[in-house]
Amino acid sequence: MNQLNIPFKLGMQYDTWEFDLELAHDRLQGCDSYIYIGKKFNKFLNYHKYKTELIFNLDTLEAILISFDNSNSDYNELSEIVNLKLNCFSENLDYEEIKICRFVTKTNEVWVIKNNSKLYLLVSNSRYSKNIINTLLW
Repeated sequence: MNQLNIPFKLGMQYDTWEFDLELAHDRLQGCDSYIYIGKKFNKFLNYHKYKTELIFNLDTLEAILISFDNSNSDYNELSEIVNLKLNCFSENLDYEEIKICRFVTKTNEVWVIKNNSKLYLLVSNSRYSKNIINTLLW
C-alpha cells in the first residue's frame, strides 16, 4: 500500500520476502504466519514498530499485522493519521478496554486496534480480518 508507506502489498508472493522471514506460530488455520526480520521496514510513519507479522495463504500474502509497544504509541493519533492517508469510509468500535477503528478501501480493510497491552495496525483482505482480530483480543 503506497498510501501507508508499507513495503508489503497484499497478493505478493512468499518468495519475495522469504529470506527476511522467520516462521511464527500460525495465527489462522490454513495460513502460514511469519515474522519479518529484515531491515527495510523498521518504522511506520513516526512509530517504532514492535513486530511485523505477514500471513500467507498458499504463498500469497493475505494480511499484514504490525504491532507497536503501547507505551510509545497513541491509538487516537494513529487512527487520525491512517484516516487522513486513506480518506475512505471508517467506523469506530469502542469497548471497555478495547478500541477498534476500521477503514474500508476499494481493495482491502485497514484496522487500528488497541487492547490493554498493545496497539496494532492490520491490513487484510476482508475474509481474514475478523478472525485475525479475534486472535488479538481474546
